[in-house]
Amino acid sequence: LEMTVPEACCQRELQSREGMFINKEACLTGIERFQNQQGCYTVILNSFETYVYLAGALAIGVLAIELFAMIFAMCLFRGIQ
Repeated sequence: LEMTVPEACCQRELQSREGMFINKEACLTGIERFQNQQGCYTVILNSFETYVYLAGALAIGVLAIELFAMIFAMCLFRGIQ
């Protein structure tokens, strides 16, 4: 009984559907070095983690701009009265 894996588990040079297989035959026969060991959920989660800090910094920047705009508007309003 030979252990085979699905073609989708084989590593590619570019991690996309169009990328060429690194070694398709070795992968399909069960050599783990040529197989993807992480599931899709883990890979997607790791890619999002790299952008979480950028999104947080951007949100803090927008918050600071909004805060200064509100203070400026209050100062203008007090100047009118």
